Amino acid sequence: MRFITVLVLALLLCGCANMNRSEQRMVSGAAIGGVVAGPIGAGVGAGIGYIVERSEDGY
Repeated sequence: MRFITVLVLALLLCGCANMNRSEQRMVSGAAIGGVVAGPIGAGVGAGIGYIVERSEDGY
């Protein structure tokens, strides 16, 4: 079980290597929202990640 967990985490980290900061924030928000509130929370979390990134960039 531990091997599978480590493998999944490694694949997730490698998959984010070519993302820009906005995309990383959206994925992080979606992951946190998905864990907390399921599919609807994932959508809301992705939106919040996008809004936070844009507000920090000054758009």
